[in-house]
Amino acid sequence: MKKMMVLLMAMVMLFASVPMVQAEEAWKFERKVDLVCPWGVGGGADSTLRPMADLLKDILGVQVEVLNVEGGGGANGVEFTYKQPADGYTFMLGTQSLILMDLQDVFSMDYRTEFVPVAKLVHSVSIIAGSKKAMEQKGYNSFSEMVEYVKANPFQVSVGMLTATGADSLTLLQTIEGLDVMEVPYTSGSEMNSALMGGHIDMMVTGTDEISGLIESGDVVPLVACVEQRMKRYPDLECTGELGIDSFIGTWRGIYAKNGTPQAAIDAMEAAIEKASQDPKWQEFLVQGAYDERVGFEPSEGLKALEEKEYTTFSKYLNEQGLLRKPYDDISLD
Repeated sequence: MKKMMVLLMAMVMLFASVPMVQAEEAWKFERKVDLVCPWGVGGGADSTLRPMADLLKDILGVQVEVLNVEGGGGANGVEFTYKQPADGYTFMLGTQSLILMDLQDVFSMDYRTEFVPVAKLVHSVSIIAGSKKAMEQKGYNSFSEMVEYVKANPFQVSVGMLTATGADSLTLLQTIEGLDVMEVPYTSGSEMNSALMGGHIDMMVTGTDEISGLIESGDVVPLVACVEQRMKRYPDLECTGELGIDSFIGTWRGIYAKNGTPQAAIDAMEAAIEKASQDPKWQEFLVQGAYDERVGFEPSEGLKALEEKEYTTFSKYLNEQGLLRKPYDDISLD
């Protein structure tokens, strides 16, 4: 019995001398967080990021600043973020336009591997919108009637474009495949909107978030929504899903971190964004911006899955156009 007591005491002393492994503490932001916007002040990307930043500063308990690093169609902002330390205090807004740029080998790094998805913020619906003035002149009133008009009058309908090899171009190709229209390039959305209102172009591909005011004024007429089912906002508007057209690309925006950023910091930011996305102020922003037609917030896994899907879609598209400069070995082009 005495030997047993001595043995027990020795074991207690042994365990007492071994330091206890502490559970990893949750990440706590201790100084200002920068959210890099690779586009200018006042655009759709900036207008999405700023209300989120306002909500995040209260949740994180530190200042959250939006840094607009514009230029190069978004490339300058990506390069700037890539040069920052991966310490958990710099994040960046990303969209599918950066995927297209990566596949055209614009960046100095592999964007796909050097930036980690944190969370998706919004996902809008693309529409093909028509000029009311032009429609009255040519005599069609709907998407189906426009299709018949184009068949009878090749290259007599013009479509405004911001990017000849971007998501809007692919959306147009998918939606009116086989129809002969004339594409007209523009350098800014405001310039293209003015041209559409004045009847200088017949149609354009755009997001509902960017054109809702023009639709309400009656100067612009939505012709078809590129979405799986009819929109709540425009219940009488035809959609590609019901027409059997495989055209569902819509602008999405998400938060990314540089590869190497502490996972705890990424997890903390993801959790903060999820909490902010439930705030009534953010919900009101989604409704006002016509972002409530699709799921907005998605965690890192959801954003990653969407990103990979579009890497495949855009790889095939750019390859068909002869513009794929950086094919990834794990993406089939068949």
